[in-house]
Amino acid sequence: MQGGRCRSGGSVKIIVESIGLPALAGAIGRRVEVDLHGASLADLVDQIVRGLPPAARRVLLNSEGALDSSVQVMVNEEGFIPRGRLAEKRLAAGDRVRFLLLVCGG
Repeated sequence: MQGGRCRSGGSVKIIVESIGLPALAGAIGRRVEVDLHGASLADLVDQIVRGLPPAARRVLLNSEGALDSSVQVMVNEEGFIPRGRLAEKRLAAGDRVRFLLLVCGG
């Protein structure tokens, strides 16, 4: 690890929280520390999804296998990360990543 960031072959500890997603919370817990074997937010999403049971995957992913539009992702206090930036958003040791269910209504 260099400067808190993951180098090839290493891992960093990331805090992952699930808010409003009982299938995800049931599979990994509401708040868990994850050893990320990668460097980006997309790597973290892939790592988590690979370890989920099929029912939890169906909640998180759309029919094309991408993160469902009802699920939003935040890193630390930065706000929602756009889908197109998941691969470029780098994570560092101790970062907090929250998966939230986007609820709409009127």
